[in-house]
Amino acid sequence: MKETSLHLEDALRGAAAQGKLIITGHDAPDVDSCLSCAMLLMLAQFWAIPARIALPTPPDEAAMRVLPRLGLDPAPWRGDIHEDDFLALVDHHQPLHGGRLAAVIDHHPTDYPPQAPFVLISPSGACAMMLYRLIRAAGMPDEGQRFERMAVTALYLDTMALRSAKIPTQEAAWARARALALGMDVTWLTSEGLGLENMRRPARELARLSLKTYDFGGVRVCSSYVQTDAMTEEKLGEILAEVRAALEESGAARWVFLVQDPVRARTEEIDLTPDGKMERIGYDFLASRGKNIMPRVEREIRQAQKGEGEP
Repeated sequence: MKETSLHLEDALRGAAAQGKLIITGHDAPDVDSCLSCAMLLMLAQFWAIPARIALPTPPDEAAMRVLPRLGLDPAPWRGDIHEDDFLALVDHHQPLHGGRLAAVIDHHPTDYPPQAPFVLISPSGACAMMLYRLIRAAGMPDEGQRFERMAVTALYLDTMALRSAKIPTQEAAWARARALALGMDVTWLTSEGLGLENMRRPARELARLSLKTYDFGGVRVCSSYVQTDAMTEEKLGEILAEVRAALEESGAARWVFLVQDPVRARTEEIDLTPDGKMERIGYDFLASRGKNIMPRVEREIRQAQKGEGEP
């Protein structure tokens, strides 16, 4: 990891020497994405590399609740990305707003990694955990164990309180142990991590929660999900009607909507396409959108493209 940290430093320093170095997360950045941005910025500052965070879209509701508890205000991070900016992407690996890739740090697996001076895509429950390892490898002091607290918080909130299939067993054990050792509020972390939605919210809002947009070989795919243990077929029907309307507005080729039930440890995937088709897939575990579902969707799309290109 020490060598990886040095490689990252070289990539960031080289980009900053050529222009503006921008650190950014995915659209509608969640807690993990925001914390990863903050940690990479602090690491760049430790290395005396000029950089700033730019988030083209507002953080999600959980991030706005959680970040202040860690002494972070995301408001100054809002900003645009320009074509001549050099980008350090965290918690995603596809640039969505222009710019030139300098570095990618992500925990979402892909069969089609991007080309950049530095690319680190590795299985982990949270991208912030990857940044925590890089910070330790760089020898950066962790005063007040701030970075450790950020990594623990990201793991709880990005894995449905350590229940998701994407979190390695050893990371879940580490997060539980460190949360207790650090005197963190485990009840609050668990509640925020489970993130059970108020199902009385309008279907239009529920249909767009945790919205992400992907570009798979030029094919645009949207995805959103609801975490709840109280979904009914009637409410799901209302939500899917809104999802279909959003799909038509977006111009995407596919919308992947998930119902995540962290209480029963089940996931239902509903795939909609503009031609009116709908496919429902059930999982007897908490399937991870980033680890299990979207990599499969990407493979399906790219395989279909390959087949269409054959004579």
